[in-house]
Amino acid sequence: MALRNPVAEAALTPVRSESPRQRVLRQLLEALLFEGITPCCNTDFRSEGWQRLNFPVGTLLARCRGRVRGFSRVRLDIKSLSFSRKQRPVTVELPDLIQELPGSRSQHQLLLKELNATIANEEQLRTSHQTRTLNDRRTLHGEALDRAIHEGHPYHPCFKSRLGFGADDLMRYSPETSTGFRLHWVAVPRKHLVSQLHTSDLTFWQAELGEEMAFLLRASFHRAGIDWQDYGAVPVHPWQWQNLSSGAGAKQLEAFDIRGLGPLGDRYLPSQSLRSLFNLTHLAKACIKLPLGIHNTSSRRHLEPHSVPSAPAISQWLEAIVESDPRLSRDYPLRLLPEYASLSFIAQPGSLPGQHPLEGELAAIWRTSLDARLNEGEQAVPVNALFQWQPDGQPFIQPWVQQYGLEPWLNATLSALVLPVWHMLAAHGVGLEAHAQNSLLVMREGWPNGLLLRDFHDSVEYARSYLAPTTPEPDLGERQAGYDQAPDDLYYRMTGPEALRELAVDTLFIYNLSELALLLEDAYGFAETRFWAQVRRLLDQYAQQHPELQRRLAQLGWDQPRLKTESLLTRKLQPNTGNLSHWVPNPLAITLTGSPTPFTDHQQARLS
Repeated sequence: MALRNPVAEAALTPVRSESPRQRVLRQLLEALLFEGITPCCNTDFRSEGWQRLNFPVGTLLARCRGRVRGFSRVRLDIKSLSFSRKQRPVTVELPDLIQELPGSRSQHQLLLKELNATIANEEQLRTSHQTRTLNDRRTLHGEALDRAIHEGHPYHPCFKSRLGFGADDLMRYSPETSTGFRLHWVAVPRKHLVSQLHTSDLTFWQAELGEEMAFLLRASFHRAGIDWQDYGAVPVHPWQWQNLSSGAGAKQLEAFDIRGLGPLGDRYLPSQSLRSLFNLTHLAKACIKLPLGIHNTSSRRHLEPHSVPSAPAISQWLEAIVESDPRLSRDYPLRLLPEYASLSFIAQPGSLPGQHPLEGELAAIWRTSLDARLNEGEQAVPVNALFQWQPDGQPFIQPWVQQYGLEPWLNATLSALVLPVWHMLAAHGVGLEAHAQNSLLVMREGWPNGLLLRDFHDSVEYARSYLAPTTPEPDLGERQAGYDQAPDDLYYRMTGPEALRELAVDTLFIYNLSELALLLEDAYGFAETRFWAQVRRLLDQYAQQHPELQRRLAQLGWDQPRLKTESLLTRKLQPNTGNLSHWVPNPLAITLTGSPTPFTDHQQARLS
């Protein structure tokens, strides 16, 4: 399928020439509409194309060209935005808009701070990072391509807030501009260290660092006047160590006798997630995930304290499930990047971590490198690369669409992305957080052959009542009693299949494939209704091929007219509100006539 006429295409995708301020404002308003914080009114809900949308924001009335899409996702042309109050045009800046929103004054101030930081950071990075990387992205794959996806979260308005980084930190520790850095190392008394290395310290460090660096690490203990038998080594992000050792955390470090050892070892580059670091010195070595006490998008980027020591066990559990099911290698190819080792500080030995401020701030998780999971001739493409535009004015995927044809390539892509996650959910009762950053397509010359998933330590769910008879619960070892005593919906164990479905549908469809659907319509005129109809056919075919799963699929309720989804912006405005989700119409549902449920029926009920 050919690209649209460039002139017409430019009119259809006004977001591509936005300034950082315009993009932040657009994503803020889109989130307000999507989450129902502000209602849409005087709108033709029968139209799926561009139209005039009118919506109140407090005492303001906004008018903007836009369209309401699948799952009620909204897309606005921010350059057409205007505001009025009492029928008089007014000029509105971000502070004026924020004070019209629900929530406390302190929440407004924090949100405004993050929005302004996003604008400032995006402006600084746009003028600083190397455009060569952007122009050459189609020649990249794997970790190099991951770092070159600079666009940030396509939904969240705080997509580059990185609150806590100064201007120099932004340049040094952002994937757009970093040239690499060494990790800082600390010594933690062993009684305050939870170690999941599954081998002796020395053997582990020799394997990870090499014999020379392992020797230098031990030598740093001697220089600090401490014994290797009494203390264990933990790598720390250099920004994190500076922040902890020079701030309020300094007294806590001293109280627990945690000693700084200085920088050591290989150089690392930050991934697009900032916390996960790729080894620059030895590309085939492990990726290390470290806590980072900054705020970005929807959360503070520390590591959930309970999840760090549990990470290897969760990966082993998932690997055992995949290895036990031949369909996950034959029919729905799925590969995992396991988290095979971890270290973390704990204040109270023997307890489930999470009670002390330092817990989750000093920790490390080792994850198998991409190279170890790829065969010769294969490339790994992060899914969020698929819906990006290139500086040449064409989609990132254009060469593959041109080579294979849009529909054949799309069918193969949807099968590779959706079915492994769906099979883990329906056949085994395991929900995976397969958002676009954690999902990579395994490709040969642009043709998708499988799915590769990563980052499991705090993004996997199951329900006892929904686990398949042949699928066991994870064995979390000495921490198991703490998990057993915890209530459902707190850690990995959920109340029932509805929570698993919400995780899968949110991350796979609503905040992931929805972006690909948007690009295909804008670039190729492939209607979004056709896109979701194709996803529905794929899920129907799966059900037909697995009649033994009919009851389990029905329990998921994935094709009901409305579905619950997470409210990411509401979490910032009203963090103490119990209900942090909202209902959206489901384009995967089928009406009594056998047609897909129109986007419009339930949007009107919810938004008007």
